Amino acid sequence: MAQAELHFLRARLQGGKLNKAKKGELRFPLPVGYCYDDQSRIIVDPDEEVRGAVGLVFQRFRETGSAFAVVQRFAADALRFPTRAYGGAWDGKIVWGRLTHSRVLGLLKNPSYAGMYVFGRYQYRREISPEGEIRKRMHAVAMPDWRVRLSQHHEGYITVDDFFNNQERLQKNRTNGPDTMLSGPVREGLALLQGLLVCGTCGRALSVRYQGNGGLYPIYQCNALRREGLATKDCMNFRCDRLDTVIAEEALQALQPAQLELALAALRELESRDHAIHHQWQMRLERAEYEAALAERRYQEVDPSNRLVAGTLERRWNEALLQVEEVKHQAADGLRREARVATAEQHAQVLALAKDLPRVWHAPTTQAKDRKRMLRLLIKDITVEKAPQQKTLVAHIRWQGGACTDHRVELPPNRADAVRYPAAIVDRVRELASRVVDAGIADQFNRDGQTSATGKPYTTKMIQWIRVRHRIPPPTLKTAEELTVHQVATRFGVSDHVVYYWIDRRLLHARRLNGGMPYWITLDVSTEQQLRAWVRNSSRIQPGHASQNPPDGGAV
Repeated sequence: MAQAELHFLRARLQGGKLNKAKKGELRFPLPVGYCYDDQSRIIVDPDEEVRGAVGLVFQRFRETGSAFAVVQRFAADALRFPTRAYGGAWDGKIVWGRLTHSRVLGLLKNPSYAGMYVFGRYQYRREISPEGEIRKRMHAVAMPDWRVRLSQHHEGYITVDDFFNNQERLQKNRTNGPDTMLSGPVREGLALLQGLLVCGTCGRALSVRYQGNGGLYPIYQCNALRREGLATKDCMNFRCDRLDTVIAEEALQALQPAQLELALAALRELESRDHAIHHQWQMRLERAEYEAALAERRYQEVDPSNRLVAGTLERRWNEALLQVEEVKHQAADGLRREARVATAEQHAQVLALAKDLPRVWHAPTTQAKDRKRMLRLLIKDITVEKAPQQKTLVAHIRWQGGACTDHRVELPPNRADAVRYPAAIVDRVRELASRVVDAGIADQFNRDGQTSATGKPYTTKMIQWIRVRHRIPPPTLKTAEELTVHQVATRFGVSDHVVYYWIDRRLLHARRLNGGMPYWITLDVSTEQQLRAWVRNSSRIQPGHASQNPPDGGAV
C-alpha cells in the first residue's frame, strides 16, 4: 500500500506539473537572455549587453550558416558571452566567459528564443547497465512528441520560421547523417561548387578531393556506389576548374541587373555588423566603468580607521580601474581590425565596385568562402551528367527562384589524348605518303606553320611514327628501269648479302627514299660486265639464293 500511495502521489504531482505547463505557468530555469518578472512572466533580460550578445549569435549564424563559424567570429572579435550560474554563491548571477560550440548549438536548438513555451523536450529513461544496475539517463525527445508547445508565449529573439530554418540548416551541415544530401556550410578550398553538385547517375552528392602538391588541383567525384559495393568504379570524376568557370560566369550574368541593389544591401550589412560589434564593446566598457565606480563608492563609504576592510576595498578598486584600462585597449584593438564603411568616400567606392562586379569576383582579396556564399544565394543545386565515352558534362542548374537552365561543358582531354596527333594530320599524311617521302612531308608541314601536339616542329621520325601507327604504306616511286635487291641477286646468281656488299662499296648505283624502305638499283651495261667478271674470278662468292633476312634492315 505504501508503494502504491507513492505511485499515486507521483502521478498526481506529474499531472499537476503537466496541467500547469499546458497553461504556460510552470517555472523552470530559463536560458541566458531571459528572466522572470515580479508576476512570474518570462521577459527578456534587462541587461542590454546580455541581449546584444544573444542576438549577435543568431545574427552571425544567419550570415555564416555554421555554428563553429559563429565561435570563430566571436573569438576573432574578442567578444564574451554570458552564462547564468545556478547554485552556490553565484546562484542566479551572470558570469561572462568564452563562447563554445556546444553553447551555440544550445541556443540554436532552444525554441524559447523563438518565443515558444515548450515542455517535454527531455525525459528520463531507466536503463540496465552491463553490471546489472538500473540507471536513469536523460534522452532528447523528438519535436512532434513534445507534450506542450505554446507559440507566441513571450518575446523572442528570432521568429518561429527562423527557428525552423536554423534546424534545417544544422541538419544539412551534418556530414554523417543517413538522409544527408547536400552538406554543409561553405568551407575553405578552391572548389567553388562544394556542396551544390548532385550526381545525375545515382542521385548522391558529389564530394571534393584535392590532388597535386599541397592540394592545388581539386576534383569533383561521386564514389558512393563504389563505397557501398554496388559498382566497381566511380560514377564520375572530373576537375573543378572548367565547371566552376562556367557556373561563375552564369551567376555573374544573372547578377548584372541587380548589382547596385546588391552593393547597397552589402553596404548596409557591413554597417550593421560593425555597429553591433561596436555596441557590444561599448556596453562591456560601461559595465567595467560601473564596477570601478561601485568599488570606489564602497571604498569611500568605509571607515578609514578600519584598515583591514579599507585595504581590501582599495585593492578591489585598483583592480577595477586596471580592468577598465584593459577593456579600453581591447576595444581599441578590436575596432581597429574592423573594416569601417562610414565615410562618403568609402560609400562611393563601394557603389563604384558594383558597376564592375566581375573584377571584384576575380580579385585576389576576395576569399573563396565569400564566392561560395554568393553562389548559394543564387543556386539551389546543380545536377551533373557525364557521358561515359565523351569528354562532356551537362549541368542542370536549379536556381533559388525555381528556374532551371542547362549548360554543356567540354572537359579537357587527358594526357594521352592531348599528345595524340589529330585526325586531320593523319589524313594529310595518308594523302601525301602516296607520292612524297617522309622528309618531304615533314618539310611541307613546317612550311605550313603546323606544329606537333607538344608544340614542336615536325621531323622525319614523327612522320615515320604516324605511318607505322596508322599503317600507312610508304610511297612507291620505283621506275621501270630500276631493279630490286632480289632481282639483281637472281640476275648474277649470288645471294642478297653480296648485293648489299656491292651497294655498301658503291659498286652499284642504288637509291633509298626512307630508312626501312627497299633499295632501287640502276644497272648499266659496263657495271653489269664488271660485276659478272667479279663473280667469275672470285673464289669466295658462291652462287646462292636470296637471303630472307638481309642486313642493315634492307627489304627483299
